[in-house]
Amino acid sequence: MSNKYPLRDEPGKTMFVFEKLGKVYGHVIKDRTDKEMAKFLYETKKYGSIEELKEEYPEAE
Repeated sequence: MSNKYPLRDEPGKTMFVFEKLGKVYGHVIKDRTDKEMAKFLYETKKYGSIEELKEEYPEAE
């Protein structure tokens, strides 16, 4: 599983979702701008499902 979505509570950041050994986790990336490349910020803890991850890190609408 590889999925990505913009974060609602953190504009200018995108969540990239991964699955490993039945757990789901994400990498929060600062979006690229005209002056700066995209930058890895941090990795989330592991969750049992993507729904649990999205509860902590909601998707922008």
